[in-house]
Amino acid sequence: MMASVLRIALTTLILGQGISAADSRVPPTVRIANGTLLGKHVASYDQDLFLGIPFAQPPVGPLRFENPQSLNKTFGALNVTEYPPACVGYGNTADWPHPLSEDCLTLNVIRPAQESNCVRKRDGLLPVAVFLHGGGWASDFSANGVYNLSFIVEESVNMGKPIVAVSVEYRLSFWGFLASQDIIDADVANLGLKDQYLSLRWIQENISAFGGDPTKVTIFGESAGGGNVGYMATAYGGRDDGLFRGMIAQSGADGSHMKNLTAPQQRYDTIVTAVGCDGRSDRLACLREVPFDKLNATITVTSGGFTPIVDGTFIPDYPSTLLSEGKFVKAPLIVGTNTDEGTLFGQAGIDSDEQFEALVRSKGVDEETVGTISALYPNIDALGLPTDYRVVPGAVGSQFKRTMAFQTDQMFLTWTRLRSSAWAQHEVPTFAYLFQTNFRVRGRAQMGTSHFGEIAFVFYNLIGNGFQDFMNPFLNPGPGEVELAKLTSRMWISFVNDLNPNNHGLENVPEWPLYNATGGYGEVFNLRPDGSRPIPDTFRLAGTSYMNEVAGDQFGR
Repeated sequence: MMASVLRIALTTLILGQGISAADSRVPPTVRIANGTLLGKHVASYDQDLFLGIPFAQPPVGPLRFENPQSLNKTFGALNVTEYPPACVGYGNTADWPHPLSEDCLTLNVIRPAQESNCVRKRDGLLPVAVFLHGGGWASDFSANGVYNLSFIVEESVNMGKPIVAVSVEYRLSFWGFLASQDIIDADVANLGLKDQYLSLRWIQENISAFGGDPTKVTIFGESAGGGNVGYMATAYGGRDDGLFRGMIAQSGADGSHMKNLTAPQQRYDTIVTAVGCDGRSDRLACLREVPFDKLNATITVTSGGFTPIVDGTFIPDYPSTLLSEGKFVKAPLIVGTNTDEGTLFGQAGIDSDEQFEALVRSKGVDEETVGTISALYPNIDALGLPTDYRVVPGAVGSQFKRTMAFQTDQMFLTWTRLRSSAWAQHEVPTFAYLFQTNFRVRGRAQMGTSHFGEIAFVFYNLIGNGFQDFMNPFLNPGPGEVELAKLTSRMWISFVNDLNPNNHGLENVPEWPLYNATGGYGEVFNLRPDGSRPIPDTFRLAGTSYMNEVAGDQFGR
């Protein structure tokens, strides 16, 4: 299960933002409709931080499993100087060193300090980057040190294109993605996505008070966060409420978990029975009354994940259908994957054709598709992933590289190509990328440039904040790695400012071309430490085309 694997990966990280203490000056103050926010100034980065700002009413009591509600009261003066509790996800609350709460709908704003560097006076309102974290819709949070926004904000000032950055907490797992016929009938599905949508409305109404420009908002996210970006684009059938003007979807996937309501309904029924709500006429109302500890303990021992579903309103149809019908916000897009995404999730130990076929069959496809996939992904090491990994007999399975190529494409590359093609077909500026680095998770060379591998580079996290040593790409960086981080972060910053990643101010970098698939395929920008450059988007094209165009219904497209 994607969520559980991500949880294991993320709990190995050292959490916490690692920012130097605020100085003793008068705290920065922002006035919004609901009251006055007292933030803190961080002298070492010359930034103002406003942390844990509520953007909705607490989703507790009668508002548990209810659509997010806008704030309806003032709070006078509110100190917003510490990162807030994270939203409760899947698992035991004691597993996380950061505080967790059911009352968690908050956001954080990081801006260049206005009093000391006159950024606002020089540039007016600044473009805004809104980060939507990943975690399989089951875990993670914006205060995770690997998502420290101070680094990329500082780099934006250094390159003369300052931005304001925002990160958002949203309901997770059972609390945000409970699904059943009861939920559909009450129109309270996909609450975690609706939380994010409401946060974007709050940003439209309030970000100018922080020096941000509400007309220049770009949303970006990785993994489930990349999926969230896609869902924001197709929300309500692609209705454009003017919440953002640009999107960046990193390693995002959406839709493959949406094949039907059967499994979510079974999980819902199991939990309802376990907490004593089965006999109630209004089972959802009963769940709202169950004490948090009792309900969370029940969820923790319930197998399976809780993820977005087609609900007929916020997600009116399968994402691929919405894309094919042009039902998405026509905002410029950066979209891409890492070269070896599937190695974080892929099944090791595959040693025979029969075992590989069983893996494909487990995706819920028919025998014809099993045979076709087996032919499109042959057991030839030169065609598998990671390309530079030499399989050690007995270590990960003799068909490891074949398996990883299929898993990478089925989970991630198919979605990247669906999005880039849909945007390009509607003549919306689209920039596609393939991220590749020489760094390998220490002791795990078979991982290649796996899922999550670009995060430190995008955030310009050169100190490895939040990473344990074995996952820190900058502990002993190889040739070109630091330069790759500067280029990657600056391309993202350039896009937030200009909707074009090419205004990064660095020399001897080829232009990142717009994605244009009119000739059957486009070009992707291969971000790599030995020289980034455009390459044809043709690698394993037959496999992804088959999964998208022929067997899409079987793969939940």
